Amino acid sequence: MKKTFFYSAIIFVLIFTFSFNAYSDDFTNAMMKAKKNLTAALNTYDEKDLLKVRGEFERILQLKMNEWVVNYYMAYIDYNIATSGMKDQDNEKIKKYTQSGFAVIDKSIEQKDDFADSYVLKMCLTFNRWMYEQDKMDDIMAVTQQTDAAALKLDAMNPRYYLMKGISALYMPEAFGGGADASLKLLEKAYDIFQTRKEAEEYYPDWGYSMSFGFMATAFMKRDKEGDMEKAKTFIDKGLEKFPDSGMLKEVLKQYEEKTKKN
Repeated sequence: MKKTFFYSAIIFVLIFTFSFNAYSDDFTNAMMKAKKNLTAALNTYDEKDLLKVRGEFERILQLKMNEWVVNYYMAYIDYNIATSGMKDQDNEKIKKYTQSGFAVIDKSIEQKDDFADSYVLKMCLTFNRWMYEQDKMDDIMAVTQQTDAAALKLDAMNPRYYLMKGISALYMPEAFGGGADASLKLLEKAYDIFQTRKEAEEYYPDWGYSMSFGFMATAFMKRDKEGDMEKAKTFIDKGLEKFPDSGMLKEVLKQYEEKTKKN
């Protein structure tokens, strides 16, 4: 009787382990496929493509594994759709998708409250609120400070933290601590960390490296001191060599060519 129970227990453990590993493989494969499709959609910044990929992540939720990271990606897509509205100053789109992003990233943080990238993303979404809630400056500042502190405490070497702080500084008036010089210090730190950064899991967020090339170039063009345009071109060329499909880098190249023609 004891032997029968012992062997049954072993068989159960083996079946459970095999099933869990197979389920885990399904999750990883689905995440990697969705992540690849997300990269392609971000290169074109097409809203329909981004929503299609968001649907992929929603379906992955049905696997009931690591839901926090799936929710993270859904919030990240919402953030990108929201920022796409800035080009046309479409505040309704910015507001709609920023609020959607907040709802999902808050759920992700509830599920896992020690992931630095979630706070970086929430900080980014909070920046968007300046576009449609300027009357709530105190609350925006409070949330920004809270998410900033949490992200830094959890991972002081997260390149996306310095990248997004650098982008924010680039468009912030110098009187408030922004400007090209302040931006370049943060962007350079992000760029340097990206050189050796490796995420704990292959399906974790790793975006931002291509952006660091583009925004370094943009910051140099904005500062436009002696030699800055050459530095900008160097970053554009290096970036496109490493990320030839990057829509963002192609756009920065156009800006560079327009600026050099005028000069």
